[in-house]
Amino acid sequence: MRSLLFTLSLSLVLSACAGGTGGSFRGNGQHPGKPVPAAQVKVAASKDSMSGTYTELGIARGTAPTAQQAVDQAKIHCGKAGGNWLILNTEPFQSGNSFKVDAACAKG
Repeated sequence: MRSLLFTLSLSLVLSACAGGTGGSFRGNGQHPGKPVPAAQVKVAASKDSMSGTYTELGIARGTAPTAQQAVDQAKIHCGKAGGNWLILNTEPFQSGNSFKVDAACAKG
């Protein structure tokens, strides 16, 4: 019985590590504004699809089990830095058991 419990516990820990969520923001020296809720951060497919003026604040990244969750993670980190636009550098891509997003974070 203990062996079964250990095996189940170990499999839960490993699956949690493999499919975790996270992200980061690396600024480029622009002064970030006040935080923006992630729900208000808009997503653009590329810089070519942007119209109007905007200021890039840095790079936001996200990692999660699904592509949408990875985008959401990047939006959280962009919003914390004061950005209201997440401009994808590439489409979300799968790496191992998770999806990754690399995007410019901008204020427009």
